[in-house]
Amino acid sequence: MQIKYSTRIVLIFKTFVIKIPICKRGYLQGKNENQIWLRYNKIAPLSFLKWEYFGVVCQQRYNLVSMIPDEEVLKMKKLIPSFDFDNCDLYNHNNWGISEDKYYLLDYGVNERISQMYH
Repeated sequence: MQIKYSTRIVLIFKTFVIKIPICKRGYLQGKNENQIWLRYNKIAPLSFLKWEYFGVVCQQRYNLVSMIPDEEVLKMKKLIPSFDFDNCDLYNHNNWGISEDKYYLLDYGVNERISQMYH
């Protein structure tokens, strides 16, 4: 198991990850991931969300990528308009995974309001 953290502690297991909020911003990210998943999972390549409970999220694990093509980012911003803002970090390859030559957005809890918290 690996552990990463920022606004959430991320426990990385073999086939899934669990994201545990450590502050209000992390909690809001977890809640927002659930809302984005429920609204867009049929049309956008989002990391499969297994469950969300009080801001804690469990998602499928994907292989990480070393770079993300611009066209994937632009496609995601078009599919999910709330991602089309200046400080959106969709260009960060650490937020993307790949499975069977298809890219998946791993971290989709940030919106413009959440991104501006604590600045």
